[in-house]
Amino acid sequence: MAASTSRDANEVTVASKVGFAELCGLLEKISKTQGNDKKKKVLKEFVDIWRNYHKELHGDKPDLVDSFYPAMRLLLPHLDKERLAYGIKENMLAKLMIEVLCLGKDSPDATRLLNFKAPKTARGDAGDFANVAYYVLKNRCPDKGTLAIQDVNDCLDAIANNNAAKKKEPVRKNILHLLKNLSAIEQKWLIRMIVKELKVGLSQASMLSVYHTDAEELYNVNNNLEKVCRLLRDPAVRAHEIGITIFSPFTPMLGERGSPEKVENLMDGKMYFIETKFDGERMLLHKNEEEYKYFSRSGKEYTHVFGSNAFDGSLTPYIANSFKPGIKKCILDGEMLGYHAQTQTYGTKAEKFDIKSSDLAETKGYQACLQVFDILLYNDKVLTNLPLKERLKYIDKVFNTIEGRILISQVKEGHNNQDCADALNEAIDGREEGIMVKNPESVYRPNTRKGGWFKIKPEYIGGLMDELDIVIVGGYFGVGSRAGMMSHFMCAVAVPSDDGEHPQVFHSFCKVGSGYSKKELSDFNKKLADHWQVFDKRNPPDCLILAAGFKEKPDAWIHPSKSCIVQVKAAEITESDKYKTGCTLRFPRVECFRDDKPWFECLSTVELEELRQKSGGKLAGTRYDLDDSAPVKKKRKVISRVVRPTLGSRFKAIDTSNITQISKMLENKEICVINGSEDWPKPELEKKIVEYGGTIVQNPGGETYCILADKIAVRVNNLIKRNIYDIVKGTWFVRCIENETYIPWTPGDMIHISPKTQRKFDEDYDVYGDSYYTDTQEDQLKHVFDKMEKFEDEDMLDNEDIAKIEENYFPDESPYGLFRTCRIYVDNNLVISDASTKIPNSSLDLIGLELRFFGATVSERLDEKVSHVLIDSKDTSRVGQLREVRRRRSKKFNIINEDWIKTCIEEGELCNERKYEPTVTT
Repeated sequence: MAASTSRDANEVTVASKVGFAELCGLLEKISKTQGNDKKKKVLKEFVDIWRNYHKELHGDKPDLVDSFYPAMRLLLPHLDKERLAYGIKENMLAKLMIEVLCLGKDSPDATRLLNFKAPKTARGDAGDFANVAYYVLKNRCPDKGTLAIQDVNDCLDAIANNNAAKKKEPVRKNILHLLKNLSAIEQKWLIRMIVKELKVGLSQASMLSVYHTDAEELYNVNNNLEKVCRLLRDPAVRAHEIGITIFSPFTPMLGERGSPEKVENLMDGKMYFIETKFDGERMLLHKNEEEYKYFSRSGKEYTHVFGSNAFDGSLTPYIANSFKPGIKKCILDGEMLGYHAQTQTYGTKAEKFDIKSSDLAETKGYQACLQVFDILLYNDKVLTNLPLKERLKYIDKVFNTIEGRILISQVKEGHNNQDCADALNEAIDGREEGIMVKNPESVYRPNTRKGGWFKIKPEYIGGLMDELDIVIVGGYFGVGSRAGMMSHFMCAVAVPSDDGEHPQVFHSFCKVGSGYSKKELSDFNKKLADHWQVFDKRNPPDCLILAAGFKEKPDAWIHPSKSCIVQVKAAEITESDKYKTGCTLRFPRVECFRDDKPWFECLSTVELEELRQKSGGKLAGTRYDLDDSAPVKKKRKVISRVVRPTLGSRFKAIDTSNITQISKMLENKEICVINGSEDWPKPELEKKIVEYGGTIVQNPGGETYCILADKIAVRVNNLIKRNIYDIVKGTWFVRCIENETYIPWTPGDMIHISPKTQRKFDEDYDVYGDSYYTDTQEDQLKHVFDKMEKFEDEDMLDNEDIAKIEENYFPDESPYGLFRTCRIYVDNNLVISDASTKIPNSSLDLIGLELRFFGATVSERLDEKVSHVLIDSKDTSRVGQLREVRRRRSKKFNIINEDWIKTCIEEGELCNERKYEPTVTT
């Protein structure tokens, strides 16, 4: 290693003697070496030389601060907690380089720097700013820089500190100092350190293992790179006792993905623990005497929010007295939630609040509440090596619970797969995020997902989540391995056209960038390559409406008619002002590219609003049935010669080569099956169609006889809008199978009737579906009566029709249609003082009249169409029963009190119902 003399002799460290060029040379050599073992060998040689140099300078002094840390923080820049954010983007660096090099603003090199993502200007290095900068600088900079590793670290520390203090000029001066005193190759690696992505082909684990066998394990415990380098300076000294220490942040133990049908195997058939998975922020509470500190999962400190002592913060003053006598030290692991004291409910991320905000109570009415589910330190005793069942016993010894402030997570035992499935369904019904399943024998292992904890959420299980078909309207240039193509996409929903034609306007909705393989992404980019246009906010396209102020805008846009629909799965719909819809998806990922579906059949703004209102934005569409076939992990598709490459696997037909025809009942009839029931799933229906002489297709066409469906999903809705197909209930075909003869359709068999079939029905049936000629069966008569009741209730004009009329003819949003889309059941029996009789609740009767006045449909029965149940706040004894009814229903209803009605009328819009759900009383 060549020594640098840029530091004062009194401040001598290895880093002050080793040139930054040496480190960059190492990185260059590692990046060009093939094979992980060979790369590690190159790094080990550098580390060994560093250690030898360290001995020459300092000997064997035990308490020396100087270590490999200055180099390690540059080799692993993403782990450097001391300078989390530089506030520097590639565009800022490009402008400073243009200034330092005195480049003309319109010169080819300046254009390359400013447009480094664009393939045409950046050429082969599109998306890699560091490489683009290197080729611009290599003929304009010295062959070797003059700065030592310590000099570079000092400048980077100054940049990070001044950025945090919002001092722009010192930041600029330090960047200019680095640019002027480093070679082109050094600046390439400096840029990668600043953007925290080196791209040398060595993982974090590999680099730490080269430094010391125990380095990764120690880092997982304390999250402190400097401490790792200092404590493990000697490779011969092993860290046999790795203890968790007070006020030292570490990455907590994490959960691995799981599913109910695998739990018994995961737990070896033994008892396990089940807990609610809370929708909050993971937080570790450290207490030492009267001092408190709070650390997030990433090791970031939030003591300034929650409080360092009993007189400061949003939480500590309320829980300091809850700790039992004799508790001097402790570390508690839990979830920080937002608790609404009035409604006694917990908020979710869908309600757009940040529990780490210091003014949360004032702005949203929520208070911080810590749900504790583990303990790692009890006074001076480290508990991590104890099994979970033993650790949990200590929690009760530490503090007394305080409602809405600090609680102990409730644990229940599970013994088989069904217990897990039941717990997941309870979480879905309660609109929780999911459940945690834990091995009672598991020890606490920081920063690992392989320790015996499993998280089970609806979005991990196929069929439980509503899948949204949305259209791609924008793209974002990729970087790194995705350079030179669009790596992320802006998706939108359609505004329905008034004339029934294809939609012309689309509202921005979300951004997706995961769920597809690199090959799928590459193929998709090739398909759309000729249709992308640069997005110019001064002249935005008429077909695409973004949020005000262009808070989220793509690098390029594409007309929806030239684009493609993607099927997206997400956890929930959350509020957002970055998109025109006013909401977006949380954790979206692409399930597949819908080549089979035309662009104009994407999700509409009306359908999105229905989803948003359903279950408070949660996208769990149904309950989990353990008897269903277990969902399988998505695998990369292997396309054979006989399969069209544009057809997704879920749309492939069954193999009919081994099916024997037993009847000509459906001869010359082409049928498309969209979905089936539990008893008759889609593959079984398709098999029977072929057995009875019919032909199956996956997409209806001009020769299609009918479409079979059991559920009205998004795809069925889109086919209904086209109004050219007969969509028949699967029960019709099941009747044909059971009777072994073709049975003509009746109006009761139809989900949707084409105009041609409707004309035929008009000749044979009255408006209620009662035949003029044939005898009526019991089930047909029931359908007729139901339809008559519907006609009488709605007087031939339902509330949706009225809502459309209001929208067309009352553009100023008349308040009298506020509850037009709500069907409300008023629970209007109030128990009087002797609890022996009930009298009509006149106050709710008056509210019922007010609801009708503002457009609501007030139902006398708690039928399947009810969207809300109104409970008097003075009598909430039936809330428990109503929740049980709601749990069993596929279509959930909201339970609200009269305050929700008043608030909606005052605000002039439907408010979120969650905080108005009454609590259970006895």
